[in-house]
Amino acid sequence: MATIKITCRAILSDLDGTLVDSACCVDSAWETWARGHNLDVEWIKKSAHGMRTADSLKLLTPHLDLKTEMISLEDLECGCTESLVPINGAHDLLEQLDRNAARWAIVTSGSSRLANHRLNFVQLPRPSVFVTADDVILGKPEPQCYLLAAEGLGVNPTDCVVLEDSPAGIRAGKAAGATVVAIGVSSADHDISHADYVVHDLTRIKATTEENGQINLTLDL
Repeated sequence: MATIKITCRAILSDLDGTLVDSACCVDSAWETWARGHNLDVEWIKKSAHGMRTADSLKLLTPHLDLKTEMISLEDLECGCTESLVPINGAHDLLEQLDRNAARWAIVTSGSSRLANHRLNFVQLPRPSVFVTADDVILGKPEPQCYLLAAEGLGVNPTDCVVLEDSPAGIRAGKAAGATVVAIGVSSADHDISHADYVVHDLTRIKATTEENGQINLTLDL
């Protein structure tokens, strides 16, 4: 196992698959929805990973009413807590950041309602900056969400480390100019090799913060 050290001014983290294991709920919701429309479930799940629900629906089912289907999917996902748990190491990493007054944000493709439902259920710390699908016009893989989070924290995006698990999220982080660390434990068969670094889960990341606000990260690859 290789160990590397990197520095940054802020951590910008995705939520689903990165901080929270929501795979069962996501799969259940999309499977139920897809069956209701006689759509190929595996095609849906493979194509929609890491994107806003609205963007996934526009891409996959442009013939359906967007608002109606978004409400249907959000209701299904918010009604599920099956196997909804933090990714290994999430509590420890976020407590390290909070304890040392480090700058960090959550940047998710989920709606505010869904993101708050999952974060509250798993009882993870809440950041001062929380960017959801409701806050942006262009979702991942566009960089707008990560640029907005960096601005909210008062840092340059190039001084940030992004934690992600999806190809779309990785592209968004890199397009923003950040260093991207991919979390592999829930990435399934999705290609995350275009991230700058890949770790298995959050137990492989340790963080300390200097008095000047610099965050020192140790990654066990």
